[in-house]
Amino acid sequence: MKRHVATVLVLLGATTAWSVHADDSDVVAARLSAAGGTQKWTYVPPGRTERFGHAESLVAAPVSFARDQARDFAHYKDLSNGRIRTSRLVDKRAGSTDVYLQVPVLHGMVMLWEVMRFGDVARAADGTETFTGHLVAGNVRAAEMTVTIRPAGSGRSIVSCDLLIAPEFAAPPSAVENELRDAAESAVRAIGSHAEQKYVLAAPPPAASSAVAIQSPESARDGGAP
Repeated sequence: MKRHVATVLVLLGATTAWSVHADDSDVVAARLSAAGGTQKWTYVPPGRTERFGHAESLVAAPVSFARDQARDFAHYKDLSNGRIRTSRLVDKRAGSTDVYLQVPVLHGMVMLWEVMRFGDVARAADGTETFTGHLVAGNVRAAEMTVTIRPAGSGRSIVSCDLLIAPEFAAPPSAVENELRDAAESAVRAIGSHAEQKYVLAAPPPAASSAVAIQSPESARDGGAP
């Protein structure tokens, strides 16, 4: 049975992030592989009342490559499969990065905007890396995003995303939850896809094979001349 546990994340002096599973990475990797590489759902983290969208993806690239893509905040629009209209850096200082995002919801009928402050990456002893963004300003009641990247064997990692966007207006809970779940899935898929591409390009080219020419006795006597 999956067990919910708290994972400590240092964000501007606060500790407020979660890890959805305590499952072994090999178990999660096998589960994701059997499911086609990605899974998504919604859940309520321990100690919270809001329902978050959650998604996980098995990535054929190491943690460092996945992290580089997940931290490419200025290009979140390009990673969102159309779910983010605008993404740009508005402030960067030691320990934090502020990112402005525009997110259309409810099939584009409403445009939400927020400035998210992302903290530095927290690294655990087992190689797991986590970072969280919290709401600084916007036309939403609450917004939060946590990305966790776990090593999953040689050249592989597991990327998970926990996402909350709570609009100030009344909206059908099921519609909001579906948006959050699908947006989290788009994020992990895009991070994984771009990380895999970068990993392939960074791999050294295969060593050239040393072909040995085999000559017939006649050609050897003639010095190899045709």
